[in-house]
Amino acid sequence: MSDLENFSFVIPGELAGVAYPHAPRALEELVELGFRSVVSLSRRAPPPGALGPLLHLHCPLADFTRIPSLDLLRAVAFLGRAPSPIVVHGEGGVGRTGVVLACRLVSLGRSAAEAVAEVRRARPGSIDDPELEASVEAFELFYRGQHDHATLAPYNLAPASPLDRVVHGAERPGFGMALWSASGIRSSVSVPPRAGDAPDPSEAPVEAWLGFMARQGMREVLCLLDDDELSALRVPLISRYQREFLRVTHVPLEGGALPTRGAMERAIAALRRAEEGGAPVVVHCASGVGRAGVVLSAWLRARYGLDPDAAIATVREHARRFGARREPLQAGPPVRELLASVPAGG
Repeated sequence: MSDLENFSFVIPGELAGVAYPHAPRALEELVELGFRSVVSLSRRAPPPGALGPLLHLHCPLADFTRIPSLDLLRAVAFLGRAPSPIVVHGEGGVGRTGVVLACRLVSLGRSAAEAVAEVRRARPGSIDDPELEASVEAFELFYRGQHDHATLAPYNLAPASPLDRVVHGAERPGFGMALWSASGIRSSVSVPPRAGDAPDPSEAPVEAWLGFMARQGMREVLCLLDDDELSALRVPLISRYQREFLRVTHVPLEGGALPTRGAMERAIAALRRAEEGGAPVVVHCASGVGRAGVVLSAWLRARYGLDPDAAIATVREHARRFGARREPLQAGPPVRELLASVPAGG
């Protein structure tokens, strides 16, 4: 007999809902079924020692009321990034669970009405309150364009411009995996505890990031993290990249500082090599917003001859179309002077 209550898939083999896994073997059963990640929406969460190999997001959501769209975004973003299959639970697996499952379907292209109907078919009794249904409707509006400062694209990944099929920007592995919700409730991600010869749990976010980039066809990486940032990570990121990508280029840029002209030249040279080889390349700093935005803007000037303001605007606007965020001017107005010093191509 199963220890899982109110368990069913919404996306077969990928995404499911369940009631709070309080039974002694409930989490073990999820692992046996092949689940790799779990999202807890209730204030209580399974104890870390019981999670085994599961990657876990604890994202408590308000109950019996309308749920802020930004809070729902935390869960939906994780569902787009975490290893699948993924299971979501609240308490009964009906209210908050149904809302998050429906919002994930919205992020995949369904309308709010279609998403709610689909969840109700798969999980009868779900989203049984008008405020919960209104939460999904509000999230659809938020997700479709009312999110000027939100990052919706998985890992903040987007092409550099409408002209680019090779050069992309993104955030680093594991960035932003512990966030405050709009309700002031702490969200957090935990990785499986290390046991014996099992992989270091700190590698879980890196492996998830690498898997996602591989699925997007990325074959090269340009890392802009400085040496202090790399040493603060528990994973030797560059050596791990070297096992995964065809080419790895490290051009360290200090966060918040204006890149040097020499560093910019090395970054542009790496992007030219990738384009010449037809190898899609991902450029990342920490958030994928500032330093990556500057390098992508410099690329647009060097490759297509855009003036600095046009390059900055193109990088910003094209990222926004993908639900990503770039802000090349994060280091200040001198960025324009730096971009103007880049020889214009075309």
